[in-house]
Amino acid sequence: MAGLPSTARVVIIGGGVVGASSLYHLCKAGWTDCVLLEKNELTSGSTWHAAGNVPTFSSSWSLMNMQRYSTEFYRDLAEAVDYPMNYHVTGSLRLAHSKERMQEFQRAKGMGRYQGMDIDVVGLDEIKRRYPFIETHELKGALYDPSDGDIDPAQLTQALAKGARDMGAKIIRFCPVTGVRRENGEWVVATPQGDIRCEIIVNAAGYRAAEVGKMFGREVPMMVMSHQYILFEEIPELAAWTREQGKKLPLLRDVDTSYYLRQEKSGMNLGPYERNCRAHWATHNDPIPEDFSFQLFPDDLDRLEHYLADAVARVPI
Repeated sequence: MAGLPSTARVVIIGGGVVGASSLYHLCKAGWTDCVLLEKNELTSGSTWHAAGNVPTFSSSWSLMNMQRYSTEFYRDLAEAVDYPMNYHVTGSLRLAHSKERMQEFQRAKGMGRYQGMDIDVVGLDEIKRRYPFIETHELKGALYDPSDGDIDPAQLTQALAKGARDMGAKIIRFCPVTGVRRENGEWVVATPQGDIRCEIIVNAAGYRAAEVGKMFGREVPMMVMSHQYILFEEIPELAAWTREQGKKLPLLRDVDTSYYLRQEKSGMNLGPYERNCRAHWATHNDPIPEDFSFQLFPDDLDRLEHYLADAVARVPI
């Protein structure tokens, strides 16, 4: 393990995909005197829980542009840093149940086309052609995004970390930040391995970002939510289709019912965005634990019944 340096230009707190990406991009910009501090192992927090979807759709111009950049960046990253990773560009169908949703998709298509993205608005026949197992009841159409897909979040983080290390940055694992203070125009970051002085601190602490914010006397407006998703075993019809076609189904997104359905090997991954969701560590009686690395919340599957029933009716296999 590399020793903790006494100074750096930038200290990044948090060793998930956001922290590793910040480190990599700072190095690409020439800021190689940077140190990332992680309290456990890389990807042990929010990134470990991530499903790894990589969309480009957004109703915000800047977010769409950032996501477009990400899809292009990920395609070449493995070769650029010599680190293999699983990145599946499957495309996606974002379903519309109403005329208003179709209008939103037309607007997004216009933004995307201007940014050089080949997204399109399609009708029911095209939905069925691209996704033969779907039932099209109550649908008006869909937004098709050929650049959508999924990536392994842990592999992505490790690739970014390797690229940053190769450019001269330092990553210190198992080194929690215990406090920060201002001294002689610099930040002093305290850790069990000693102090490190820097010009800039980046808070990339994921679900612990509010906890880090309090070290600066700031309230970070965020809340930790439990997001459940269901992994299905192999589906014979899907396995046969994949063998015949040599590819995965497009990622299906139903923004009105509020879930995504993604092919995972020869099974499915159903990830609802729950309206009846639950916050955690939100009160003094439910404090954030000292360590939650590589851990899960208990199942609460009754909350998913509505989404599961809708998805089964939409894709009966």
